[in-house]
Amino acid sequence: MNALERFLACMQFRDVDRVPYWWFGAWRTTLERWWGEGLPRDVHLEAYFGFDRHETLPIKFNMIPPFDSVLISEDESSRTSIDERGVRIRELKERKETSMPQFLEFPVKTRSDFLDMKKRYDPNSPQRFPLWWEDDARLLDNRRHPIAIYGGRDMGFFGPVRGWTGLKRLLVLFHTDPGLVHEMMDFLADFYVDVITRALRDVQIDYYVFWEDMAYKTGPLISPRMFEEFMVPCYQKVTGVLRDNGVDVIMVDSDGNIDDLIPLWIKGGVNTFYPLEVQAGMDPVALRKQYGKKIGLIGGIDKRALAGDTESVEREVESKVPYLISKGGYIPTPDHSIPPDVSLSNFQYYLKLVRHIAEN
Repeated sequence: MNALERFLACMQFRDVDRVPYWWFGAWRTTLERWWGEGLPRDVHLEAYFGFDRHETLPIKFNMIPPFDSVLISEDESSRTSIDERGVRIRELKERKETSMPQFLEFPVKTRSDFLDMKKRYDPNSPQRFPLWWEDDARLLDNRRHPIAIYGGRDMGFFGPVRGWTGLKRLLVLFHTDPGLVHEMMDFLADFYVDVITRALRDVQIDYYVFWEDMAYKTGPLISPRMFEEFMVPCYQKVTGVLRDNGVDVIMVDSDGNIDDLIPLWIKGGVNTFYPLEVQAGMDPVALRKQYGKKIGLIGGIDKRALAGDTESVEREVESKVPYLISKGGYIPTPDHSIPPDVSLSNFQYYLKLVRHIAEN
């Protein structure tokens, strides 16, 4: 099987020669550690580690034009600025991968601000698609690997709106101005439909990814009732267009514990979930037993276990991968990008175990 055939068969619960081999990448500091442990610096990591090819179309769902980046002030240790998303932030001058900016102010405070924001989401902006899009589309006709539409942090409903308003203001708006929340999310749904409809005229894609990151360690950031009222209709609008165009694998990427939202995402037309953060209580084995073939799963291997000894790695892999592979609809990966406490030898040992199970 080639990578395209393998991916589609796996996610549709059909027989495969083996599961796809994927990962979510590694931190920069992880790579620096691995270089010191013998990882060549002149290789393509996907080829070196033996991962299957999959690709995201170069379509832009972000603000066009972005906000002008403006430096407001700085001192010895930090700088305050407005970033390209219009967010006023304070960040350390020597930022580490484990640090985040302090978010001070967001661009959408009123409905008038939202109406101004809409101007940055013209679906017909020439920059949304590559200049030579027709040529790119033709080159994909005879591909042997899966391709996706995925706009990262600009592809969802709760996630992008939170980026406009800030989390606190959005949570308040659900109660004080629900009409505005509906208006913002409905606008995004229509925007996505316009952009993906053009893309699907030229290319048959194999999967689509929403990004939300709308949960923390013990549960979602809004109630299931709110999710059903505000978000399910928006999901249905987009997933309906996708399915009408033959796209059967529709994913959502959300960190945190999403157990309470999975039934509603299914109602909205989503059928695949990742990265299944173990430290937030996500259990891919339990999900498979609960939902059977209703959902696909990607991830769920505790990255923290990969930082232990070889027995720790073995326990984590053996407790999940054989069962999940046997049931189908599963791609094994660590539950996020690889942090720097994981050695190169441990990561390679993890890959060896997974491949032994997958190929035998």
